[in-house]
Amino acid sequence: MKKVFAIAKWEFLEKVKNRLFLATLFIAPILIISISGVAGFFTESNLNYTKVVGIQTENQNYFKQISSELEKITETEKQPEFIAIRLKSFESRNEEFYDAVVNIIEHENAFNIDIQFNFTLSPFEIEKIKNTIESSILKSKLISSNTTTNIPDFNFSQKSFNENSITEKNFHQFFMSSFAFLFLLIVVIIFSGSTFIRALLEEKSTHISEILLSSVSAKEILFGKYLGLIFIGLVQTIFWFGISYLVLTRTSISFHNEVNYFLLVIYFLLGYLIYTSIFLAIGSQVSSENESQQITTLVSLFLIVPIVLSVQILIAPTSLLSNILTYFPLTTSPIMLIKLNLIDISISEILLTIIIQLCSIFIIISFASKFFAHGFTRFEKKKRN
Repeated sequence: MKKVFAIAKWEFLEKVKNRLFLATLFIAPILIISISGVAGFFTESNLNYTKVVGIQTENQNYFKQISSELEKITETEKQPEFIAIRLKSFESRNEEFYDAVVNIIEHENAFNIDIQFNFTLSPFEIEKIKNTIESSILKSKLISSNTTTNIPDFNFSQKSFNENSITEKNFHQFFMSSFAFLFLLIVVIIFSGSTFIRALLEEKSTHISEILLSSVSAKEILFGKYLGLIFIGLVQTIFWFGISYLVLTRTSISFHNEVNYFLLVIYFLLGYLIYTSIFLAIGSQVSSENESQQITTLVSLFLIVPIVLSVQILIAPTSLLSNILTYFPLTTSPIMLIKLNLIDISISEILLTIIIQLCSIFIIISFASKFFAHGFTRFEKKKRN
């Protein structure tokens, strides 16, 4: 075991001394914060279709005025941004059909307005609905009274359709926390994986691996390098999150207390470990820089899938596509990072996905250990020929 830790220490120190590692250590937090800000801006933009708003009110005039005003709000193609449907009861609605449902209760000169919404609506669109309801009720009261009227109080309450009750005010923080973890996972994996494979190729060409194999077993080298790479990833992650935390706490962006950071960290680490084990297995078998780049690119594509499908997952986190990707080992961690703050996930699903990740890591490491020494000898034979 001492030899394993000695190799891990050597691997760690060699990578830490690398100038590229030091440069990435400081550049990555800047990229994370910048891209998070850009992504936050685009999450404010609406999806390009007419949103259905269900409205429950006892006053027919209020509904007519609200419906008319909502339909006047148009997209760039003159398409109505909203269409209103009157509900007989606030409870009698299909959450999959409506983008938002509104319950209006009038008490003398005050209105209690409850808004429930789907994630297809951006905070900006919800604000439009609120402003339209408020102005429409005022117009309706003025028209019906034909005289001046006291301005009523409007008390808005709002939450999402899912049981987490995430309001539009903190939805941005919930989504961006998941996005930050996902983006950081991609950066750490791509950087660590590519540098590790290149280092293995360099060790093969300089006969360092042969010297190691003369004094320690292939399994000890494998696990030593794996531990070293894990330590490097942890140092990067801790440093990056530390910098991000210091920067974000000094701005208007804050860390929301209800975000499940514990599970985000767990899935982040599991995702890092499974991809690290894959790159370790690949690095022991490839024999050229070109071959390693091709395989690294193919493996990294699985990390891009959740980013590409993030909008679909955001809209329908329990869809068939989302469920398939949730239980596919290479996309389990990225998808769960997105879903954790969107819906309530059962304990059984959390345990099952964690077990899938752990079993996958064990299988990949076991496979790599069997062919690790063979990969070095195959490289030597190919080099001699």
